Amino acid sequence: MDTRTKPVAQVFTSGTNRLIGTLILFSLAVAIPSLGLPQYITGTAVNALLIIAVETAGVSRALWVGVAPSLVAWGSGILPAPLMVMIPFIIAGNALLVAIFGALRRTSYWLRLATGAAIKCAWLWVTVTLVTIRPFSMQIGQDTRTVAIPTAVAQMMSWPQLLTALAGGCLAYGLLRGYRAWRER
Repeated sequence: MDTRTKPVAQVFTSGTNRLIGTLILFSLAVAIPSLGLPQYITGTAVNALLIIAVETAGVSRALWVGVAPSLVAWGSGILPAPLMVMIPFIIAGNALLVAIFGALRRTSYWLRLATGAAIKCAWLWVTVTLVTIRPFSMQIGQDTRTVAIPTAVAQMMSWPQLLTALAGGCLAYGLLRGYRAWRER
């Protein structure tokens, strides 16, 4: 079978290679948000890592890769302060992309990507809309504070999520195909 018709899945075949691949992807998922690049670059790169992780290491390991960027954003203060409340929802959005992309593995790559990206985007858009409509109250010391998400900041959790997930999937596809072609030379 020639490289152009092979599925991109299973680049790493042994358990050791999967573990090493997962550790590399996890490290990249930690490093990329730390660079402080614009959302469209960071989001595209992180989504590419999620798709590559599903394809190379499986859904369960890819879920761990999906947690790293949000924890780094939270721990380092990269994420705008009003979006800190969104971290659990962002982690869940990454998990949705990974789970859906993995669950639809018997369908075309592009259908898997489009479905996962659309559901991740819808999830984040709905949750940020709900948080914007009904802000959270947090107890900080003796003070109770309302966490409100400004409209401009909430915009980051809407349609750009679809674009960065799709762009990340395209990047992942190219990288995986290139790697497979290089390995088979």
